[in-house]
Amino acid sequence: MIELPTPDDPAVSVIVLLDGAVGLAERCLTALGACERSVPFETVVVLNDPDPELEAFVRDSTRGARVVLSRANAGPGVGWNLGAAVARAPRLATLHEDSEPAPDWLPPLMAAMDEHGAGAVGARLYDHDGAVQNCGWVLFADASHQQIEAATAPEVVAATEPTPADMLSGAAMLVDREAVRAVGGWDERFHPAVFVDIDVSTALWNAGWPVLSVPASRVRHESHAFDRRGSSALTGPRLRTVLFERNSPAFLDKWGPFVSERAAAPDHTDPASVRTAVAAALELTRERAERVRSEWRPPCPDARASARFSGLADPPAIAEGEGSFRVAPAVEEALDAAEAELVRDYCLWLVRKEKLEFERLLVADRELKEWKQHFHTLESDHDEVARRLNQILDGRTWRLRTALARLLGRG
Repeated sequence: MIELPTPDDPAVSVIVLLDGAVGLAERCLTALGACERSVPFETVVVLNDPDPELEAFVRDSTRGARVVLSRANAGPGVGWNLGAAVARAPRLATLHEDSEPAPDWLPPLMAAMDEHGAGAVGARLYDHDGAVQNCGWVLFADASHQQIEAATAPEVVAATEPTPADMLSGAAMLVDREAVRAVGGWDERFHPAVFVDIDVSTALWNAGWPVLSVPASRVRHESHAFDRRGSSALTGPRLRTVLFERNSPAFLDKWGPFVSERAAAPDHTDPASVRTAVAAALELTRERAERVRSEWRPPCPDARASARFSGLADPPAIAEGEGSFRVAPAVEEALDAAEAELVRDYCLWLVRKEKLEFERLLVADRELKEWKQHFHTLESDHDEVARRLNQILDGRTWRLRTALARLLGRG
């Protein structure tokens, strides 16, 4: 049995989004249950369209969490808002199911938020081999983004004090509840993913709240969440590309003046170009952090998040028992409709991509046949030239032998 703390007056509500394998959930919640209690925290588990095994595991093998059950795919944005709706603490932490926090991950985040007046602080994420996965992200002017890691910004990885970042990952983030509430929560127009973390980080910066990565807070993170929803059509590495293409226009429309101040994305994917672009972006991020501490005017003063799903019911999560909540039917119905639309668009996108790929293969096949014909022609030409050369050589050899015979005869 995994025992999770149940303080009367939590300082932090840790919201954990579960929608995958039981093994991931077990590792995440076991690590959370083993965390030190110097910062009193409660756990809010959001069961995101779970299969029976995952639901049974949480019900039967854990104790102490507040559980929100959604029979529809809420994704992280709506999921965080649903978790926040039942959370009790003034600060909210988010964890992905593939995150395993170190026992002392929370105190450094709390200290950094207190010291710097930050709206959001993020743990440093590590791969399971101990390598730094990222220290936040930088945002470019075209809304693309790049991890801050050893290959792109080694000086940030070497830092021991909190560093500003354009965005943090919801895999391990602590936010000030009032700050997030002031910007409208997590923006559900970017459902189900990709721009959710970018948007809330941008919203906090825009409102004058620093966003910092904290090296002293450590969390292991598996990543590759898009590849794990085996029972859904919304899976696979191409889904991220689809969601970026789908949501980036709305992000740029919302944050145009803010994003236009960012550095240009790298022209090429080679390491040197990426490092140069990241360095330029980080310089602007540090400049903004200084301006936030002094005089700051929001570039987008009217930008607010949309609650297109969780705003359909009040409350969006209905209490069903002690610490147990069920997402309101109106919210689930809207989420199901949105998923059906996205599945359709995703399938059409895949069909278009496959068609383009097939057409490219046809062109390549035609060019290959042309090259083969050209090769055969060259080969025939080569054979003809070789034959003629041999004839010439044979003729010259015969004439040489005849001349030599005559010469010897005279002697």
